[in-house]
Amino acid sequence: MKNKVKIIAEAGLNHNGDFKKLIKLIDIAKSVDADYVKFQLFTTENFINQKFNHKKINYKKLYQRFKSLEFSLEKWKKAIKHADSIGIKIFFSVFDKESCDILKKLKISLIKIPSGEINNYDLLKKINKSGKKVILSTGMSNLFEIQKALKHLNKCKVILMHCVSEYPTLKPNLNNIKLLQKKFKLEVGYSDHTPDVITPALSVIAGASYVEKHFTYNKKQKLGDHKFSLNPGELRIMMKNVRLAEASKGEERKTISPKEKKLQFFARKGLYLIKDKLKGEKIKHSDLIALRPQGYLSVDKMNIIKNKKLKIDLRNLAPLKLNYFRR
Repeated sequence: MKNKVKIIAEAGLNHNGDFKKLIKLIDIAKSVDADYVKFQLFTTENFINQKFNHKKINYKKLYQRFKSLEFSLEKWKKAIKHADSIGIKIFFSVFDKESCDILKKLKISLIKIPSGEINNYDLLKKINKSGKKVILSTGMSNLFEIQKALKHLNKCKVILMHCVSEYPTLKPNLNNIKLLQKKFKLEVGYSDHTPDVITPALSVIAGASYVEKHFTYNKKQKLGDHKFSLNPGELRIMMKNVRLAEASKGEERKTISPKEKKLQFFARKGLYLIKDKLKGEKIKHSDLIALRPQGYLSVDKMNIIKNKKLKIDLRNLAPLKLNYFRR
């Protein structure tokens, strides 16, 4: 069966600004058969205020950190060329309008709007002009904010992503997937920040058509998102779980499989005579017993043969057939 659930291997900033590590992340995503590998695209001066004073966060250092994670247009082109050569698609979360211009130069047709930008209407309007396919993450947002964001994206095909912006997420609230589908009549995916490899599969059962999960080449690193990301082995297990969940969902129609049809003979009951009966005698309810296997006359046919006369002599527990009775 063709995979309908698309899996996004979220590399984010786990390349640490090292181009070789970026290529390694692309290769890992391909090795587990992810549909996409996603990174973050921003221009730091249009993203972070380095002069903001905060008791706990040094925004000057944060600015410098993010600045070190930028790549040139040529490096991104090289990365995309590599991804194309091995058969995996790259796309990006964008954090500012200038990055949208970079996306245009990179010829990327899918855009992720991260949760923190859902109310950045200038950014949304610029993306809307492109008419590109959009994945809109809904972490930290209420239904009104989502609806307002969608109004600014009315020229785009939008996929909503249920997301809980907690790191790690301990209560994923997967019922929100159905809620978003019902409320907005759109395709809905799930961006997962739980520490496990099961919740993404559960999201598929809950109705997610896209699954996004952070991964890394080494989760023991201190900086960035490595700590709550999956290592390659865990990512592979998650992939298998998602595909199993996808296959387990089946179709929204009740059918009887060929194997089930065969099992009916053994698992259902059929009609048999409790005692010997002679040709011409009527069959009463008290003459019949329901036993396994189903045989030739299933138990639900009792009213059809009741009070009918036999065409032949029959011994007790002999299998019954419709043509043994007169109409």
